[in-house]
Parts: sequence; C-alpha cells; structure tokens
Amino acid sequence: MQVSGWKYPERKAFAVTTVLVAAAGAVRHRPVVAVVKPAALGMLAITVARGTRRRAPADNALLAATIVASAAGDYFMYREEFADGPGKDRHIQTGATMFGAAHLAYLGLFTRHGARPTRRRLLPRFAVMNEVAALLILNQPRLLPVLGAYGAALSVMAATAADPCLSSGTRGDPTRRLATGGILFMLSDAILMNRRYLLRGNLPRAMSEATVLSTYFVAQMFLLDGVDSLARRRHAAGIVRPA
Repeated sequence: MQVSGWKYPERKAFAVTTVLVAAAGAVRHRPVVAVVKPAALGMLAITVARGTRRRAPADNALLAATIVASAAGDYFMYREEFADGPGKDRHIQTGATMFGAAHLAYLGLFTRHGARPTRRRLLPRFAVMNEVAALLILNQPRLLPVLGAYGAALSVMAATAADPCLSSGTRGDPTRRLATGGILFMLSDAILMNRRYLLRGNLPRAMSEATVLSTYFVAQMFLLDGVDSLARRRHAAGIVRPA
C-alpha cells in the first residue's frame, strides 16, 4: 500500500514551515522559531492522524508516543539554542531524554514489524556517535551519561530502520526511505554537537543551524511516512505481529 503525504494540504504547509524555521534558526530569530518549529512537526502529525483507522492500535499508540516525545524534545532544544549559562546544558539534556524516548518508540514500531539491528548496520552508526562522544569527553564530560545514552538509542533506532524487511520493495513507497530518515537524524544531531564545540563565526554557525533544522524535519518526515505506510500495509494484510 503506497501512502504519499504530498497529496494533502498540510504537507505543502510542512515544506513551507521547514524552510521558514531553517531560515529563522540561521538568523536566530527567536519569535519565528518559537511559532514555526512546533507547526512543522504538527503538519506531519496531521498526516499521521489521517491513517489512524487503518493502523493497529499498538502502532497508533507508538506513533503518538513518538510525536509527543519529539514535540517535547523540540521545545527543550529550542530553549537550549537561545539559553545561556547553566540552563543551556540542562535544556540539552532534557531535550535528549525526550528524543531518546521518541527513538525508543520508533524502535518499538520497527521491532514490532520484524526489524532487528545487525552488527554490520550498527558499527558505522556507533562510529558517528563516538565522534560526538569524543567531543563531549574533551569539552563537557558531565553531559556524557545522558547524551551518550541518547546517542546509543539513536544509533540502534537508525540501524533497525535500515532493516530491508521493513521496505515493501515498491518503487516510491515511503518505507524505502526509512533508512535515509535514520541517517538524516544522526547527521542532524552530529552537526548540532560539532557546531556547539567546534564552529566559530556567525556564518558557519548560521549555515550549520539551517542544516540541523532542515535535515531533522526531513528525517522526521521520512520516518513518520515510512512507519505510517508500513503499519497500514501490515494491518490491511492482517499481520498484527511478526512471526
């Protein structure tokens, strides 16, 4: 069952809000970011809500948990971006905890439908997060317990999203973009942490913030669309749980 969110008006609104939030983040325009960032995720949530009756209750519950936890993570990461002093570290840890919960919900969705991480897929993803861990050890080791656990959860989620068993194999089906969604999520977070500790100067930081926000929202679109299509297809086929 191929599901394309682009036929819905909220998907076009999502594209506009993603461009706006990336631009506003680049120039650090706080009021616009505060309004448009939750709106972008909200547009994706509307599309997901359209398929509620065509998915199993467990899939709906996990999708709702993913969206709610992501919205909370967005809020605290917004607070982190515009905070100074001790509050900045507190917000990034809380945001990471919320997104960690979202990744666990994604992981629940993937494993429910038979996906499993493998060593071949895990190792390169852990390598990316190890670079971030090294930055934390060198700069702020007190953040490592929370952010390190978050990085592990993200790596496992991304590796599981890349399991070929999740893809329908149909050209254009959103499930074919699940692996890309996981990679883009990792890319967004890795750029965020490298900007925090390595980048100096207004232009590099502005470009990196625009990249962080745009890759994050595209990642969420790929993951939510893919899970929506997967859950609808399995429900229509009467597959409640993988064998």
